[in-house]
Amino acid sequence: MPYHPHTCPGVCSKPYRAAVDAYDQATAAYETARAAYPAVLAAWHTPLLHPAPPVPPAPVTIRPYLGDPIWHPGCVKSIRAALAELDDLASQAQAEVDGHRDAGARYGKTGFHLKTSAPSLSPVTDTLDELYGTLLEVEDHWRAARRYPNRPPRTRGGQARRLTIAFLLDELDLILAHPGSVEFGHATLAWQRRLRTLTKSDPPARRSPIRCPRCSERQIRRKDDGYYECGSCEKLMSQAEHDREFAEQAEEQEAHAS
Repeated sequence: MPYHPHTCPGVCSKPYRAAVDAYDQATAAYETARAAYPAVLAAWHTPLLHPAPPVPPAPVTIRPYLGDPIWHPGCVKSIRAALAELDDLASQAQAEVDGHRDAGARYGKTGFHLKTSAPSLSPVTDTLDELYGTLLEVEDHWRAARRYPNRPPRTRGGQARRLTIAFLLDELDLILAHPGSVEFGHATLAWQRRLRTLTKSDPPARRSPIRCPRCSERQIRRKDDGYYECGSCEKLMSQAEHDREFAEQAEEQEAHAS
């Protein structure tokens, strides 16, 4: 049976998709057994002990999580949190390289990416360069699709990555409402897992790179309840408030740099 056309492509629908797949397999086995049953019955010679006919599988009772219009709100929240975390994880990985603690090179490719220059001596640096290329490609495609101005020229590095992530966070609700966002959503979550492994940051890193809007200290950390709290002045921010501040500070830095 086909999936519901509005089933969320995220992990929230995994039980539903597994149930549908199992139903399809059971239905195929039932049809095979039903086709073979007349021959089995004809070959059975013991009276009153005929084998029971095959029974069709029970229908799927698990309800799918429906997107609005593509992703379920819970998956949108997960993708937003993953995208916001990428810069912090990448900064941690780069810090290990700068401290001569290269984490190694056994990482598979994640999502679509841009070809880069010749490999560097650091596999971690190559991974972060691949991450930036992936994010940059999404930003450029989205700017073209929305007919936004072209991206300002940027020199590769942590600041450029931060600006691209800030742009994508600011546009994320529109991006995830687009039918072509499925690959982007899956790749974002895959990059989060990949960088957590790279930095050995599972459970995830909680430090935010932004300055506190109240005291200007860089002491913002994510709490277990999903809110962000400043360790200096104890200001609380929701995920949406944090992402807005992230984007505004990145734009401010880009304006100063130009």
